[in-house]
Amino acid sequence: MPQPQDNARAVFLIILIFWLATSPDSGPGLIAGPNLIKNRLARQRHALGVLNSTQWGDFAPRLADDPPETDTQPKYLNLTGFREEDGYVWEDLKRFKDRCEEWSANAVGIPEVAEPVWQNATGVVRGWWQRANTSSPRYHSNYNLTEISPGVTWAGINSDWSRNVSGAEGKMLMRIEDNEDSATEPEEIDKLVLEKSEVKAREVSATVTIDDVEGTGNSWEMRLHGVHWPRQGSMLFTTTSEKFAGIFGLPHLTTRPDFFESSKVLLNRTLDKALVRKEQHTFTDQIDPWASTVDSTAEAWNPTPHCEYLVYVQIHPLDKEILTVQPTLTGPENVAKAIQDIEDELRFPQGTGHRKIPRLQMSAVVYSPDCAFYLETKGPPAYAPADGKHLVGVKQEVFLYSVSTFLLGLALIVFGQLQLLKLQMRETSTPSTLGRVSFYTACMMLLADGMVFTGAAAWSFSASTTLLPSLAVTCVSFLSMTVGIFFLAEIHKVQEPEWRRQERERGRQNTPPNTTTPPNSRQTPPAATTPRPPASPPIIIPSDQDIDAEIAEATNNTNTNNATLPAPVTAPSTTPTSQTLRTQLSNIFGRLLLLGICILFLSLAAASWRPSIRSAYFNLLLFGYLSLWVPQIYRNIYRNCRRALSWRFVVGQSFLRLLPIAYFYAAPGNFAFAEPDYKAFVVLAGWLWLQIWILAAQSVLGPRFGVPKGWMPEAWEYHPMLREDNVEAGGLPIGLVATPSSPVSASRAGDDKEKKRTNTHVIDCAICREVLEVPVVRAGDDDPTAGGVAGVFARRAYMVTPCRHIFHSACLEGWMRFRLQCPICREELPPL
Repeated sequence: MPQPQDNARAVFLIILIFWLATSPDSGPGLIAGPNLIKNRLARQRHALGVLNSTQWGDFAPRLADDPPETDTQPKYLNLTGFREEDGYVWEDLKRFKDRCEEWSANAVGIPEVAEPVWQNATGVVRGWWQRANTSSPRYHSNYNLTEISPGVTWAGINSDWSRNVSGAEGKMLMRIEDNEDSATEPEEIDKLVLEKSEVKAREVSATVTIDDVEGTGNSWEMRLHGVHWPRQGSMLFTTTSEKFAGIFGLPHLTTRPDFFESSKVLLNRTLDKALVRKEQHTFTDQIDPWASTVDSTAEAWNPTPHCEYLVYVQIHPLDKEILTVQPTLTGPENVAKAIQDIEDELRFPQGTGHRKIPRLQMSAVVYSPDCAFYLETKGPPAYAPADGKHLVGVKQEVFLYSVSTFLLGLALIVFGQLQLLKLQMRETSTPSTLGRVSFYTACMMLLADGMVFTGAAAWSFSASTTLLPSLAVTCVSFLSMTVGIFFLAEIHKVQEPEWRRQERERGRQNTPPNTTTPPNSRQTPPAATTPRPPASPPIIIPSDQDIDAEIAEATNNTNTNNATLPAPVTAPSTTPTSQTLRTQLSNIFGRLLLLGICILFLSLAAASWRPSIRSAYFNLLLFGYLSLWVPQIYRNIYRNCRRALSWRFVVGQSFLRLLPIAYFYAAPGNFAFAEPDYKAFVVLAGWLWLQIWILAAQSVLGPRFGVPKGWMPEAWEYHPMLREDNVEAGGLPIGLVATPSSPVSASRAGDDKEKKRTNTHVIDCAICREVLEVPVVRAGDDDPTAGGVAGVFARRAYMVTPCRHIFHSACLEGWMRFRLQCPICREELPPL
C-alpha cells in the first residue's frame, strides 16, 4: 500500500497533467504564425507610410465646442484609431493639449525663458492622480473591433476592457528609461562640435503602473513608448495595439509644431529600422516591439482589448537650495551647467559627488481616447502641496544605489543570523539540548532563509548594476539555509523517536477495546481492591548518597514502591534506521519547498490585488512569520523544559529578522515605494517582543507557570516543594526522612515564625561535592511562599530526579546537557 505522501504526489501529478492537457493553446502554430506576423508588419508598414506623407495640422478632428455648422472640415488620419469611423473621443484632443501646455508653463515657465531641468529623465517617480470625465462617455459596447481592426482575432471581445479606471483617485508609478545611447534627432552627434543641449528629441520608454484605489481596486502595468524633448523637459508617451496605432500617430498628438517636426523625423528613422529588422527575422523574432502589455507574447497572437493611453510628462526644475546656484545671480546657463555636472557624475562617477542629489519631480496628464477619461497628477497649483506634489522620485542611479545598499545590508543581516545559528548549534550539540528545541521554530527559520535565497537568486539572473550585492545575498542565504538544514536534521534525529511514541499512543487510544469473551471461558469476578490515593512520588533527601545501600534497599521493596514511580519520558524505543530518517527528512524538506514556492507565487500575484487586500495579505504573512517563537513556547510547556535556546540567539534573531520588515514598514524612502504603515509595524514588533517576554517568564517562573494542570500531560517536576509528612516517605527503600540521628543532616530552626515552619537540610551534592541546603516544610505546616514568586526562586536552587536523588540545579543541568542519566544510579531522566 503506498504511503500518504505517495498518494499526494500522484494526485498532484494527475492534476498538473490535466491542467496542461486542458489549457487552451493560444499559439497559431508553426505554419500560421509567420503569416500572422507578416500581416501585422504589413499594417505597421502602411501606418509608417501614412506618417511620412502627413504634415502638421493633417489631424484636426471635430472638437467638442465646435458649432454644428462650420466652414472648417475636420481632418482625420488613415490610421487605426485615428479614423472618424472608429468612434474615439478625439473631440477632447484640444483640451488635452491645452492642459499639457498649461502644466508645462506652471512647471518651467514659457518656452522662451524656460528653466533648466534634468536632461536625462531616467528614474522612478510615484504620486497620486485625480480622474476627470471627457465631454462624452464611451463604453466597450460602443466599438466594433472587427471593423476597427479587420483580420485580428480578439480574446474576450465581449468582456469589459482592462485598464478602465473608474475611481476618483489612485496612485501612479512610472519607471522611465531615457538612455543616452537611444536614437536622437539629429541622428549623429559629434561631441566636439555639437553639445548635448542641441539634441532636439530622443527615444524614450516607460513602464507605468496605475492603481485604481477607489474604483475597481485593480492595478495595471503597461509599457509605453514615446519621445523626449530634453531642452524643454517634455515627454509624450502612447500605447500601441492592434486597435490603436499610437506610436505611428504620436507626432500628430504633440502640442507644438517644433515637437511635431522633430518627433516625425526621429520616428520615421527609428520605426523604419525596427520594421526592417522584424521583416528579416519573421520566424525567430515574433514579438511586437511597441506592444503595451508586459507579456508581449500573449499580445502577439490573441490580443485582449484594453483602454489606450496618451501620457504627457513635464519634468520640474531642480531645487535651487540643493544645487547651491541662484539663477538670478549667475544666470540659467550656470544652473544648466550644474545640472549637467550632477548627471555626468551619476553616470560616470569621478569622485566629485554632491552632498545631496536633488529629487526627480514630474507632472503628468493622461488621456484615454477610447475609454473617455483624464487622469491628472495631484499637486500645485490645482492642489495644495499637502495633498500632493505630482510625481516624486529619484534618478535611476540613486535608485540603484539604494537597492544595492539594501541588498548589502540584507547580506549582513543574513550573515549575522548565520553566526547566531552557528553559536546556538555549538551550545545545543547533545541529544538533551536538541530535544528542547522546537522543530517547527527551526522549520520557520529555514523556510524564510530559503525564500530569501530563492528571491536573491532570481534577482541575480536579471540584475546588471546590482549583480554583486545580489550575489552576496545569494551566497550568504545559501550558507544560512545549508546550516539550517543540518540543524533541522539533527533536531529531527533526536525528536523522531518521541513522535513515533506519540503516534503509537494515539493509535492505542483510537483502537476500540476488545470486549468479546470466549464462549467456553468462565468469567471470574473482579477481586475486591482497596481504593488507593493517587500516587505521589516522594522526594527524599539521601543521607549519605550511598549507591550500593540504596540499590539494595530498592531491590528489597520492588513490589511495594516501584509502581508509584512514573516512567521517564526518555524511555528507550526502537531506533529508526538511517534510511527511514532520510526518507522522512526528504518528505519534510519537500513540503517546505512546496510551501515556499506557493508563498512566492502567491506574493507575486498579490501585487495586482486590491491595495486593501494586498496589505492584509502581507500583514498576515508577516504576522505568521514573526510568530516563530510560538512553537518554542508550546514545546517548553509540553516538555516542561526551560532555556532551550540562548538569549543571545533569541534576541539576536528577533532583532535581525525584524530589520528588513522595518525598512519597508517604517522607512518613507524605501526603494519599493511602499508607504509607511507604522500601526501595522508596531503590532508586528509588539507581537514578536511579547513572545520574548513569555520565554523570559518561562525561564524564571517555570515553563508551566500559570498553565492549568489538566491542559498538558504530566511531566516530572524537578523543583518540587519538599515536605516531611509525605505519605509515601515511610515505605521508600532509598533516602531518609530527616531524623535527629542523621550523620550528615543538620536541622536549623530560626527564631521568627516563618523559619519555624521549615527545616533546612544540608547535604553534599554528588556532582560538585559542595554543600547543598534544601528547605523542607515541617509536618502539618504550610509553606507561606509555596505559591508565590519567592517560593519559586527558593526551589530553583535544587533539582530532584525521579529516582529520588537531589543535586544543585546548575550541576544537574550541566550534567544533563550531555547525558540523560542520573549521576548516581544511572536511571533514565526526563529531559529538561
